[in-house]
Amino acid sequence: MIAESPPSSGGFFYFDTTIGKDHLFRETMKALKLWPQDEPMRRSVDKRPMLRRFQSSGFYLLDACVLPVDKLSPIERKKAVLSQTPRLVHEVIEANPPHILVVKSSIFKPVIAALREAGLWTRVLNSGPVPFPSHGNQPTYRTMLRRALNKARLPS
Repeated sequence: MIAESPPSSGGFFYFDTTIGKDHLFRETMKALKLWPQDEPMRRSVDKRPMLRRFQSSGFYLLDACVLPVDKLSPIERKKAVLSQTPRLVHEVIEANPPHILVVKSSIFKPVIAALREAGLWTRVLNSGPVPFPSHGNQPTYRTMLRRALNKARLPS
């Protein structure tokens, strides 16, 4: 899974506990049925058991940008993503995942272009952007993630 960047809020997908705004983590865990669908995920939830299951199932997250870009202007965000695609492609090649899901519309085109250029396009499960799971996009995100997992014949 490729997302945009760590958030400026200080929460990070792989941190041990939640900060209360862990949208990507929470909705990914719900989609994978590692967290109850109707239960809120509050601050200080121990993420380690879910992260272990996430990783032991062969999933992991890479960020298009290593530093937070969520407070940058759209133009600056785009520049940051474009400048980081060589590093991202290198990380994807090193990780050698059988499947890739690109999350967030703002990074979809530049990341897909870089993956295509590197010969990794056939591993991408989504033909269009998967929305970031906030601002009402949570159900769509979960549905699209589950569809991608079914396409890859992975457990959801």
